Amino acid sequence: MVIWSDDSKYLMVGTEGITHVRLPVDKRYDLKYQVPTVKHGGGNVMMWGCFHANGVDPLIRITGIMNRYMYKDILEKEMLPYQRFQMGRGWLFQQDNDPKHSSHFVKDWFE
Repeated sequence: MVIWSDDSKYLMVGTEGITHVRLPVDKRYDLKYQVPTVKHGGGNVMMWGCFHANGVDPLIRITGIMNRYMYKDILEKEMLPYQRFQMGRGWLFQQDNDPKHSSHFVKDWFE
């Protein structure tokens, strides 16, 4: 069985890019068609999780910047015990090529 994993940042308000809004020609300044903004972005939350054919694992909230050490701790303390309990042996862990995922530190832990 394959276990897929990823981390993602979720914004509390708005987007990080350009927002396109379709509006009638004469309604440019109508508040109904304007997108509100918040100074300094309004905050965000970073989460890590994984899923497989049998369901999803609990989401892990990431505080601060996730580096290879924090990532290994998540794998070791959260993912591994949960997978051993849920699936026993015979599963394959899949992750993307994010630098913290492909670091020698994390690769050595997997071996």
